[in-house]
Amino acid sequence: MEVKELSYEQAMEQLEQTLRRLDAGDLPLEEAISCFQEGLEYIKVCQAKLTAAEGTVKILRGETFVDMQESV
Repeated sequence: MEVKELSYEQAMEQLEQTLRRLDAGDLPLEEAISCFQEGLEYIKVCQAKLTAAEGTVKILRGETFVDMQESV
């Protein structure tokens, strides 16, 4: 499964696993850099999912209103 297709929970779990590997401190430099890059991708996925959820909540609470006449 591609990183972008992960759910928020799956991305968080993968991020936690990646952080545990990095925290262990026993990775060769190239592998540590690769893990770091992987972690950044998981963070981006989580941020995108949270931003989308926040937008949905704002719409549901009536905090965001789109005036359809203005967009015509």
